[in-house]
Amino acid sequence: MATRKRRTKGAGSIIHGKDGTWRFRKDLGADPATGKRRYVEAKGRTKAEARERFDAKIAELERTGLMPGAKSPHLNDYVERWLEDYRTRVKPTTYRTRAGRLHACCQVIGHVRLADLTPEHVRRCMRVLGERLAPSTLKDHFVSLKMVLDDAELEELIPVDPCRKVRPPRVEPTPVRILAPDQPRRLIAAVTDMGEARRGPVDTGDCTEMWALLFELAFAAGMREGERYALMPYELELRDGVPGIFVQQQIQAYGRPGETVIPKWLDAEHLYGTLWLTTPKTRAATRFVPISQGLWDRLWARIRRLHIGPHDLVFTTQRGTPVRESVERHHWLKALEAAGLPQVRIHSARHWMASMTARAGMPEDARISIMGHVSLQMTMHYTHRDAASLGRLMAAAIPDLHDGTEIIDVQIGDGSAVAVR
Repeated sequence: MATRKRRTKGAGSIIHGKDGTWRFRKDLGADPATGKRRYVEAKGRTKAEARERFDAKIAELERTGLMPGAKSPHLNDYVERWLEDYRTRVKPTTYRTRAGRLHACCQVIGHVRLADLTPEHVRRCMRVLGERLAPSTLKDHFVSLKMVLDDAELEELIPVDPCRKVRPPRVEPTPVRILAPDQPRRLIAAVTDMGEARRGPVDTGDCTEMWALLFELAFAAGMREGERYALMPYELELRDGVPGIFVQQQIQAYGRPGETVIPKWLDAEHLYGTLWLTTPKTRAATRFVPISQGLWDRLWARIRRLHIGPHDLVFTTQRGTPVRESVERHHWLKALEAAGLPQVRIHSARHWMASMTARAGMPEDARISIMGHVSLQMTMHYTHRDAASLGRLMAAAIPDLHDGTEIIDVQIGDGSAVAVR
């Protein structure tokens, strides 16, 4: 009796179906990242056709690193495969930023195979990109590359991520300029002096009121840009008699339908062009922010006068489309100029609000909640102490250490005299 010849272990299975089709199947073993078993399979009407499709799939898996092969995959190929998975786990804006960072790295070292990557390749990549990028942006490129190579190490495609042996690019924090405590009032009052709109006729009364309210919300409620643009009447709530805004959505530029991938887990509704109505930045960003009675009344006066429905946008352009950051920035800069104030960024209003709550002695847990942050460290990043408030705190904390009352004159370098107790 003839013995059945067994295939070499690991070569896979060849199945000839009752319908005449051929099927090649191979067990790739457990995925190092998930522990789940992986299979590759191809089917054809003839054995040769099935084999050709099977070999093509195996070659693609080896090229992208999903399956060990004779040669390690190029960084370019592995990054593209990594991004396909990454895109399903993050928001479109996050994906777009990360993909841009990685593609820039691949322009320098993407031709190198994963197994051949060394710390010097990483250093060279940072040196080349550092010639045209700001330090903070360069560091984000390094972090992005490290994320990819960490996963390559986890998948056992490389023994160690070479980024672990490289010092990250140095970044010195850039001070954020914010307005003084009394300056936002001047900015809002100057909105009516902004003159002509960026395009078209002079701003109407409704538009002028809109910019004043948007700027006031930025300072008084510390709302992010997208949260303010997405404000709807149903978010205005009275809790225990306290007027406030229940922030629970934002507008983001994700891209045009059909041109961008919206993950299934992300709640996003297309509004106009590239703009989508979606959930806040983080879970902590869903929050109730108390506002003054005056701001509450001004918001409701606009809502009633313009007959804005509960789930309609409170702020829109003259064409009825959502407000865009570039348009608001134009009016913001014109208002700063009209008020004679320094040219600070719109987002600095959020820093101003965090700083004012600190000056008022608001407890840390309340400040974190109002700002919609996940940690005190982030809230402290937004907090800036001015000299006047520090002076008052020091005066209250440190007693006068001089017992006598004698006053003497002391000469200083320029020949003038000062009185010293």
